[in-house]
Amino acid sequence: MNYEKNNQLINFIRLIKTKDHGIMKSITFIVLLLVVFVSPVFPQSNLNEIFGEKGEIYFQVSLDDYKNIYELSKIISIDNVKDGYIFAYANKKEFPKFLQKNISYQLLEHPGDVNVEMSNDLNQITEWDVYPTYSAYVNLMYEFESSYPDLCRIVDAGNTTDGRKILFAVISDSVNVREAEPQFMYTSSMHGDEITGYVNMLRLIDSLLTSYGNDQRITELVDGIEIWINPLANPDGTYTNNDNTVTGATRGNANYIDLNRNFPDPDDGPHPDGNSWQAETLVMMDIASENHFVMSANFHGGAEVLNYPWDTWVKRHPDDAWWQYVSREYADTCHEYSPNGYMTDLNDGITNGYDWYTISGGRQDFMNYFHYCREVTIEISDIKLPSANTLPNYWEYNKRSFLNYLEQVSFGIRGIVTDNDGNPLNAKITILDHDEDNSEVYTDSSKGNYHRLIADGNYFVFIESEGFLPKMYNGIRVTNRHARTLNAVLDPIDTNEPPYFVDLPDTIRFNNDTSYALNLWEYIEDDNLEDSLLSVSFTVGNDSLSYVYEDSTGVIVFVSDYYYSGSTTFKISIDDSVNDPVSQTIDVLIDKVTGINDDEVIVNNFKLYQNYPNPFNPATKIKFSLPNSKSNLSYNTVLTVYDILGNKIIQLVNKPLSSGIYEVEFNGSELPSGIYFYTLKSGEYIQTKKALLLK
Repeated sequence: MNYEKNNQLINFIRLIKTKDHGIMKSITFIVLLLVVFVSPVFPQSNLNEIFGEKGEIYFQVSLDDYKNIYELSKIISIDNVKDGYIFAYANKKEFPKFLQKNISYQLLEHPGDVNVEMSNDLNQITEWDVYPTYSAYVNLMYEFESSYPDLCRIVDAGNTTDGRKILFAVISDSVNVREAEPQFMYTSSMHGDEITGYVNMLRLIDSLLTSYGNDQRITELVDGIEIWINPLANPDGTYTNNDNTVTGATRGNANYIDLNRNFPDPDDGPHPDGNSWQAETLVMMDIASENHFVMSANFHGGAEVLNYPWDTWVKRHPDDAWWQYVSREYADTCHEYSPNGYMTDLNDGITNGYDWYTISGGRQDFMNYFHYCREVTIEISDIKLPSANTLPNYWEYNKRSFLNYLEQVSFGIRGIVTDNDGNPLNAKITILDHDEDNSEVYTDSSKGNYHRLIADGNYFVFIESEGFLPKMYNGIRVTNRHARTLNAVLDPIDTNEPPYFVDLPDTIRFNNDTSYALNLWEYIEDDNLEDSLLSVSFTVGNDSLSYVYEDSTGVIVFVSDYYYSGSTTFKISIDDSVNDPVSQTIDVLIDKVTGINDDEVIVNNFKLYQNYPNPFNPATKIKFSLPNSKSNLSYNTVLTVYDILGNKIIQLVNKPLSSGIYEVEFNGSELPSGIYFYTLKSGEYIQTKKALLLK
C-alpha cells in the first residue's frame, strides 16, 4: 500500500468524522484495520519503493500541516524553512519515524542528482569552472605544498568512513613553526551535496599562495595568521557514486548520517542524533583539540545567508552584537559585488540560527561552546550543486568577504600572558559582566597568546591562571576592525605571605527575602583595598550562595536560595587587582527564619552546576540539585563522565535520590589531559557540561 495514499485516506476519514458521527460508527472496523496495518510499522517493501537504490531522500512538508520544527528536527535532517515549507532529508532509519507522525509530504528531486562537468586535469581545474575528480583534488592539494613549501603544508587529518582523505592546507609565512599568532579555519562541504564552497576554497588557497608578496593585504594576512583551509569535509558524500563524479552527491556521509547533527551539543549532550560519532566527526574533533582555533567558518549551500550562534538555544550568544557586525560586513560586501538578490535570504543575508530553525549537534555550536572558538555557518549558494561554469561567479561575489571574515581574527583584545620569567601561561581571560556559556577564551599554551574577539565598547578584563595572582584591567577600549593589545605578567602566589584579616560580625541575619547587605570597609583592616575592584565569594557550610553582587563601593549584597539555621561555617574570600588575596574562615551564627524547620533546604529546580575548579588537576567537584516534590518522590539519578570520544569513563552516581543539593568528586589522576563531559540524568531532566583536565 502506498503510504502517501494512506495519509490521504486517514485525512479523509478524519474529515468524515467531523461531518457525520454516525458514519464513523459504521467504519470503525476499517479504521482499526488501518491503524494495525499502517502505523507504526512501515513495510520494508514500501520503504524500498520510496528509496530505490538511494540511501537518503529529499522531501518537503507544509508548515500548515506541521509547525513544530523543533520536534521534527529531532527525527529528520531539516535543510531549510522557506516560503511556508520545511525542506528535509531522511535516511532509511529516520524516515519510518517521520511517517509515524502521519504528516503529508512531497518527495522532491535530490539536489545531488544533476550532471556537471568534471575534470582530472589540474590545468583545467585551476581555471575554476569545472569540478575536480577525487584524485585530482588530492593531487592539487599536494601540488600547493610542493609549489610553495615555505608557505604551505598539507595536513592529512584522517580518513573518512570509506577511507578517503580529509586534508587541510595550512598557510603561514613560517608554516612549519608555531608562532604567537591566531589560528583560523575555513572548511567546506560537510554536507556532501553542497559543494560551491569546495571549489571556492581550493581557489582561495591558490589565491593566497600566488598573491603572497604581490598583494599587500594578503601578505599581511599570511604573515599574521596561521590559516587552515579544508575544502572538502565529507568526500564520501560528495563522491557517493565514484571518485570520478560529484553527480549523485549526498548530504550524509557513507552511512547517510548528517555530519552537522553528529557533534556534541551544549544542550542535548554528546550524541544528540542518537548515532555514534562518525569517522569524519572524530577527525574534526581531533583537529579542534590539537589546535587553538580562534575563529572559523564552514560553508554550506541551499540558501544564501550567514547563520550565527546559537543553533541549539533560543538565548543569544554574549557576543551577539559582534556576530551581527561581522555577518553584516560579509553580506553587505557580497551585495556590492553581486547581482541584486544574492545573499539576501532572511534578514538581508544574516540570521540567528535558532531564529531560522533550531538544530542539535551542529559543528558551529560545538566549536563555539566546547572550544571557545568563534564559528559561523555560511550558506554560499541557494543551488547546492550549481553548474560548473557558474562557479567563477560565486568567487567574484564572495572573494572580498572571504578576506574580510578572515581578517577579523586579527582584531579585538589580544596579548600574551606570561610569568615573571617570560614563560607562557595557561590563562583564562574573562570579560566581566559579559561572558557566559563558555564565551570566555584561553591562551594558547604553546606561546601564551590569546585573542578575544569582541564588539566595539569598554570592558573589564580579568586574567587568571592557577597558582598565580589574577589581574583586573578596567576600561579596556575596543574599536571595530582594530586590535587592542593587552599583555599580562602574573605574579606567583606566595603561600608564606600572611593574609589580610577580615573581622566579620558574629551574627548574620537573613531577612525574610533571604538577602543580606554587608559593608566590607567596616571590617577590612587594610585601607589599600578601597582602591580595588573586589571579587567576593561566600560559602555557608558546603554550599555557595547563589548570587553575589560585586562592586567597588565595598557594599556587598548577597542572596541565598536556601534557608539555614543553627551555627555553621561562613567563609569569605576577597580577591583584588592590587593586593594579595584575602581569605579567612570563621564560624558565625545564621539566625533561623520563622516557619522553616531546622536544617531544611528549599530547592525549586533541577540544576547541574559547572564543575569547580575548571580547568582542574587532578580532582574537581561536581554539584547538582534536585527539586522538592509535593509527593516527596525520590529521583532515579545518574551522573556519568565521558571522554571526548564518547567513551564512558566513570559513573559517579547511580541511585534514587531525594530533593536536595549534592556534590561529588571526579578524580582524573589516572586520566590524560583533555576535555571530558559529565551528564546528569534524573527523571526527565538531562543536562551535560564540559570539564577540562590540564596536567
